Amino acid sequence: MYLKSIVDLKWKTVCLLTVSFLFYGKEVKSQSFKGIITVGANACQIDGDRLSGFHKPGYMLGLGVERKLTKRMSLLLGLEFMEKGSKTSSKDSILYFKWKMDYLDIPLVFSWQAHQRFRFQAGITPSVLLNDKIDYGTGFTTPAFQDDRVNLLIAPAVEFFPSENISLLMRYQYSLIRFNSHVPNTVAKYHNLITVGLRFYLGGDKE
Repeated sequence: MYLKSIVDLKWKTVCLLTVSFLFYGKEVKSQSFKGIITVGANACQIDGDRLSGFHKPGYMLGLGVERKLTKRMSLLLGLEFMEKGSKTSSKDSILYFKWKMDYLDIPLVFSWQAHQRFRFQAGITPSVLLNDKIDYGTGFTTPAFQDDRVNLLIAPAVEFFPSENISLLMRYQYSLIRFNSHVPNTVAKYHNLITVGLRFYLGGDKE
């Protein structure tokens, strides 16, 4: 099937068009941009692995840029290192299992400021697999079949601003396509995760 090639082409096209949009214009002012640093943690599970619950913790570290479009609307583009996966609820489980997957995420997000302290966001996240390891209780090993290099997720979120340039991020992500299309004779699997983090905005207009 050509699904992987289509997804690969689509996320590259989205990134190129977004970068072009962000930096195009005869009179782009630096005040319309803000830098973004995000640090946080993920609570993860994988739908289709026959486990339940967000038992797999993971890190999140990101850099990005925000361009203000209107007084209330803005566009965010980022690069985020994300640890995803799943695990059994306890090391003492009879069938211990831990799946660690490291990704480079490229979130493209539209943000709407509903209130001085609240913003709601919606977007998509192309996600590139960097590392894939499984532990059955005896240490991490590489899976017999490699999972898809590229995945695509939805990413609704809300931000609360206790101060002007610092926010608390709460975000949900879910795979729009399965990430194991090359693994034979297996159930389709999808990332399902919740992220909580701190965001720091640098530069831009002072409101």
